[in-house]
Amino acid sequence: MTNEELLANVGFVSDATNPNMSRRAVGEKYGIHESRVRRLRVLAEGGVVDKPLKIVEIKTDAPVHYKFVDTDGIVTLQLRATQVAQSVDDVHQAFKDEGRNPDLYDFAYKFSKWENGAVEDDGSLRLLHAGGATAKLKPVAVGAETFEADIEADIEAARVRLRSMRLPQRIPGSGLGAPVAAVCNLADMQGFKPEKGGITPLLDRMEHGLENFDAFVKRQRATGRNIDEVVIVNNGDPFEGIAGNYANQNHTVMGGLRAQMNMVLDVWEMYSRELYPQFDKGQFVSVHCNHTQFGRQGGASKAITGDEDSGSAFLAEALQRILRGRDEFDHVKFTIPDDEMNVYANIAGVPVGFNHGHKIPGNDAGGFEKWLNGQVRGDKQAYDAELWITAHKHHYASWDMGSAWVFQCPSCEKGSKWLRDMSGRFSRSGILALLVGRHDPVGWSDQAFL
Repeated sequence: MTNEELLANVGFVSDATNPNMSRRAVGEKYGIHESRVRRLRVLAEGGVVDKPLKIVEIKTDAPVHYKFVDTDGIVTLQLRATQVAQSVDDVHQAFKDEGRNPDLYDFAYKFSKWENGAVEDDGSLRLLHAGGATAKLKPVAVGAETFEADIEADIEAARVRLRSMRLPQRIPGSGLGAPVAAVCNLADMQGFKPEKGGITPLLDRMEHGLENFDAFVKRQRATGRNIDEVVIVNNGDPFEGIAGNYANQNHTVMGGLRAQMNMVLDVWEMYSRELYPQFDKGQFVSVHCNHTQFGRQGGASKAITGDEDSGSAFLAEALQRILRGRDEFDHVKFTIPDDEMNVYANIAGVPVGFNHGHKIPGNDAGGFEKWLNGQVRGDKQAYDAELWITAHKHHYASWDMGSAWVFQCPSCEKGSKWLRDMSGRFSRSGILALLVGRHDPVGWSDQAFL
């Protein structure tokens, strides 16, 4: 209705001039904004409005803007600009545009329209239409359907976050004393394994682990440690695999092999991008493991290719190619095995041996000692190693063997059902960090559980 029509309406004039009726109530009754009611009330009472009233509805061809708010499983959708949700199809399309699967939501529709407005300097009333709907998250069964709960858009969003993360630049150490290397062990991520929330919590832990490792290095440098080298270690099982290790993998993994391997590269690139430029020297060490063997067909005894046919080694070679030729990574040395299970690196003057651990019997020092006694008979580097770093057992342990120290890394994945079932022990997830070098008589110091 025009201003003239409203002022000629006896009911409107009565309501507008009624001191017991608010402008908002009048506006809702007659379908106009309360700012317009205020100005018309002045005219109805015989007053003078110094500026003419003109209503301008904002028109735009810009894409509709959505805002999703998740609170305890309730997703509120707000559509902004002049777009208003009028039907079920509008809401479903909004969810699809956001990269969400509407089939995972049990909608409780509530459509509404409202106007937001303000009087401009020229007296015009600027109106914006808006609308909304609410939806409640539908429960998804655990098991074969778990992958649907972590839809591809959510995984892609997490990957984008990893690629964009940045840490502060280097805070130099003292530069005095024996050179020291900071070692970051990434063990048993088993990406796309469904337990404990699956891929999204894992990527959160890896991002937090990077921040904590950076803080660990800064603390050590602040004490005067001459940390001039960083070593990033793939201690094995970076992704879960799709078949060949366990029969249930065909039914429980949350994504295919391509998605799993891309996720691993995202994590390794993030750590490389943020850590290597902070140090004068850098190493990337990788080991063979059980979960990433391409040729497994239901166990090692049924493998159709050799130990060298490993996704873990392939990804290490892919990372090497990605970093090759870039100035900020020209100081990084790669140690990637052919078909050897033992891998060795000289770290700040200390000979260090690495093994994933799936060939080592038992879960304690007794099993490792029995294994090492055999290794040193035919492997001089195994004999010379003063420090061993292993994984696979999904729990942290450390012991002194006299000739060498041994560190068994915790897993990056959130706990281990296998360990709980086999031993009843609880496994805390984390990243093992430590300093290696001749700054300490035993060749290492300051281990940290990140």
